[in-house]
Amino acid sequence: MKESLKRFKFPVLRIGLSSAVFVALLVGTGSWGSVNVSANHPVLVEGNCDSPVPGTTIVTPGTCGDYDGDGRIGTAEDTDGADRIFGTLKAALGPGTGAAAGTGANNNGRITIVRSGRFAESLLIGMTIPGFPDQGTATPGNVTIEAAPGVEANIDAVLQGDPAGGNTARQAGTGIMIYNGSNTTPTTVVTLRNLVIRNFAEGIVTAGSTRVNIDNCRIENNRDYGIHLTDFGQVVISNSQIQSNGFRIPVSGPSTPGAGIELEDGVQLRVVHTVISNNFGPGILNLSQVPNSLVLFKVVASFNNPDISGPFISAPDHNYSN
Repeated sequence: MKESLKRFKFPVLRIGLSSAVFVALLVGTGSWGSVNVSANHPVLVEGNCDSPVPGTTIVTPGTCGDYDGDGRIGTAEDTDGADRIFGTLKAALGPGTGAAAGTGANNNGRITIVRSGRFAESLLIGMTIPGFPDQGTATPGNVTIEAAPGVEANIDAVLQGDPAGGNTARQAGTGIMIYNGSNTTPTTVVTLRNLVIRNFAEGIVTAGSTRVNIDNCRIENNRDYGIHLTDFGQVVISNSQIQSNGFRIPVSGPSTPGAGIELEDGVQLRVVHTVISNNFGPGILNLSQVPNSLVLFKVVASFNNPDISGPFISAPDHNYSN
């Protein structure tokens, strides 16, 4: 196992539909065409709020991110029934427990966040590894985590006044870890869309054999890396902002290297229509030293230190890149 893995010691969519109809539509979209290559098991995640106190789980029905109107949010929504609606991302990504047993995506499905909220969670997508208890599976499938249009979905290491006292551990850890085994040929796809990931030591980490799409995401204020790509990943970052990594309040430990994006080993990275700015260290750090491992197409890299370190290819055709 690579050293990069060993160190782990370890927009609201209002369309006038009921939650049940929305789930049915999501299920239906996966069945079009002769071959189904989409993620299975679509589930929804509600929003949340910190009123009256952080960690509130019982609210006035229909308020504070309560999508299905039952007055439950957060962990109280995770186990209240087999409605495929959850209150936390970790529960939605898992198999489901309690009255919701068997209804989670189980690392093989589409998770749509349908109300705005802040999710103080560290997530593992893919196969089980140390450092992420009760997460992952032996046989992961395709996974999409996305916020619906108009929803602000913040995956944030810091929850002011966190009753569980988890801020320190999250700030020293990873926001989203993606791991799909040690094969050199990626076999499944993970898509992250319309998310904000901030205040972790590392915002997104890929390890092992991974195919990843990061689309319309904001990765900011993570201590060491905004995005850290290792091993054999095939990654596309599009329409995103990678900014202010290495600058974090509160700060726990030194920022090293404070990079926006780092790729190493056999990773192949394509960056499209993306702004990489004001990171403490390099905007992009290519340690693989292979020019065609990093291809840029309509990318702004500004006010980093330096903007790009290591070889890269800038797509010569203004209308096409591969």
